[in-house]
Amino acid sequence: MTKKKNNIILIIPAFLMMGAAVGIQTKSIIKHTVVGLIVGVIVYFFLLYRNKKINSNK
Repeated sequence: MTKKKNNIILIIPAFLMMGAAVGIQTKSIIKHTVVGLIVGVIVYFFLLYRNKKINSNK
C-alpha cells in the first residue's frame, strides 16, 4: 500500500480564499480575509493536535 500524504497545511489557504470571497461580497475584503486566515491557522493547529493524538493511540 502507498503511504497517505498529509496535506493538512492546505486548509490555511482554503480558509483564506473563503474569507476573501465573503469579503468581496460584503465590500470589506481585508477584514474578512484576515478573519479567514486566523480561522485557517486555528483549524490547522486543531487538526494537527487531533491527528497526533489519534496516531499515538495506534
